[in-house]
Amino acid sequence: MQKDVIIALDFPSRKETLEFLDLFESEERKPFVKVGMELFYREGPDIIREIKERGHKIFLDLKLHDIPNTVEHAMSNLAFLGVDMVNVHAQGTIEMMKAAKKGLDAGFEKYCGDDNYELGDKARPFLIAVTQLTSTSEEDMHNDLLIEKSMVEAVLHYGENAKKAGLDGVVCSPREAEIIHKECGESFMTVTPGIRFEGAKKDDQVRITSPEKAKEIGCDFIVVGRPITKSDDPVKSYKRCLKDFGIELNKELSNTGKTGKCDEVVDENVDENVDSECKTLEGISGEVAKGLLEIKAVFLRPEEPFTWASGIKSPIYCDNRLILTAPHVRDIVEDALAQTIEKEFPDCEVLMGTATAGIAHAAIVGEILNLPMGYVRGSAKDHGRTNRIEGRLEKGSKVVVIEDLISTGGSSIETVEALREAGAEVLGVMSIFTYKMKKSVERFAESKVKAVSLADLDSLVDVAAKGGYINDGDVAKILRFRDNPSDESWMK
Repeated sequence: MQKDVIIALDFPSRKETLEFLDLFESEERKPFVKVGMELFYREGPDIIREIKERGHKIFLDLKLHDIPNTVEHAMSNLAFLGVDMVNVHAQGTIEMMKAAKKGLDAGFEKYCGDDNYELGDKARPFLIAVTQLTSTSEEDMHNDLLIEKSMVEAVLHYGENAKKAGLDGVVCSPREAEIIHKECGESFMTVTPGIRFEGAKKDDQVRITSPEKAKEIGCDFIVVGRPITKSDDPVKSYKRCLKDFGIELNKELSNTGKTGKCDEVVDENVDENVDSECKTLEGISGEVAKGLLEIKAVFLRPEEPFTWASGIKSPIYCDNRLILTAPHVRDIVEDALAQTIEKEFPDCEVLMGTATAGIAHAAIVGEILNLPMGYVRGSAKDHGRTNRIEGRLEKGSKVVVIEDLISTGGSSIETVEALREAGAEVLGVMSIFTYKMKKSVERFAESKVKAVSLADLDSLVDVAAKGGYINDGDVAKILRFRDNPSDESWMK
């Protein structure tokens, strides 16, 4: 599971919030941030949109706690905001938490499904449950809340209930994170506030620890507010927190210099003996897969399959449009596309994006490689010059098609045929991700088209399993789906 430091934006208004975020404007790594009640109740959804536009992931901390029906509908609406994490109170019972998940999933399907791609830059957030606030002591719990159990017992009970309800994890103090992982599984997420640097004052927190200790305990996400926001140098304090928590920026961030040469994509899992000039496609595949999972451009849910527009039940949902709104992953993907095209299609003269998802990627890669680009419409315009191919394309031009996603390969082949009819020599199709379905492999072979992808379903599930996104049983199910998508026996 991807670990991270979340900065609590505990500011009273938009002005103070954006002034703080301005400090990180020049930083390549934009912090994951938390928006709580104070800011959201004053500024509303607009502040969420502004922060997202700056490239930040957001934990919307509203702690919903109401009757199941109300929470269900509220969560459905929150899915529209495109945040990355939301929460409820675990005290609201298993039924309320189930309703929250149901509403969030429904909202995701409604606003982000195949039929609503104009809103497709939103993704289903992680859903977590608050156990006990870090400001609550065990004495408070006994005397004020009349809970007789120990703090650890109570928190563990809430965690187990959240897991039964199908949630992704819990908010707990660092002191309980270890027992939550032990009893609920390593893939069950722990988000831990109450983080202070060694020697700092506690403020109103009771159950606290340092970033170093949180790392040792095995916390997945730590929430840090005043130690960063009230420091003399917030950027420096943030970087210190990352380092103390075990996140090394030089290993996490890729070399994103737009030189037109083969920029190195950093992957600590790649053998050091790999040619330093250019990483292997296998190494790139793991890095890209990791990025897609992190930003939820690829969402795995084998226990509750998605329904495609074709009616096929699928354990995977892919929305690569999210790459464009995540600068750190976008840089990795675009540099990897450029690198791979130079290696696999060295004679390329023109890039052609597929409409609409491939257009932006073709433009960015064209800038990196200093190549002309255009795009191919799904069908010819019904007015003007009735073009299907947009951009100058000379007969005999050696073209590489840029595609974001390949499923059955049908639309990619149509694009290739349109270019061939216009007199172009199509060298191949370059995609970000492919399901690697049998039908697509056969179609490309029949059409004599070379197809290369940065990542495929096999590499993705491998990275997902190692990262705790799915278990070993899920891997087998997903690969059975790949082999025969129309056969629903994979779900058993």
